[in-house]
Amino acid sequence: MEGLQPGEALIKDSGMFPVAWSKSAFSTVNGKLILTNQRLVFAAGRFQNPIEGLGGAHKERVELSLGDIVSVDKGMMATVKVTAGQEYTFKGMRNAKEWVDLIIRAVRDAQTAPPYAPPQPAYQPPPPAYTPPPQPAPQPAPAAQRGLFCTECGSPLDAVDKFCGSCGKRL
Repeated sequence: MEGLQPGEALIKDSGMFPVAWSKSAFSTVNGKLILTNQRLVFAAGRFQNPIEGLGGAHKERVELSLGDIVSVDKGMMATVKVTAGQEYTFKGMRNAKEWVDLIIRAVRDAQTAPPYAPPQPAYQPPPPAYTPPPQPAPQPAPAAQRGLFCTECGSPLDAVDKFCGSCGKRL
């Protein structure tokens, strides 16, 4: 889905009903509030698709990492107050109590969840080890190369000889 980061899942969005972000006593912006398992996002404007609000194409936007949220309180009527470095007040929310509970649960789950690791490819066995082709068995060296000579006449001998082929001496 476009707008979601790897490992991110949508938990709740404000739907078709706009939420008002009170930036100050005299400044309010209407938009959409979206809670995922990694962040709480307010994006200005009205969106039919919750994922469009995650894309970041709007000027008036608040994006809070769940790890930065230190408190969540239900204010008067349909108000949710979130503290993450500063206080953010969202008004006109349907089911504000449910929002508070979900944000608290998501913050707690984000603190205990292991960091996201991308899926690993299926196991591939390693390639077989290189085996050199078999070498032919070494041939015995001729008698002259092995250093076997008749002690009588000096003729070369084989290891299996019992007599010298030149002089007939018994070996």
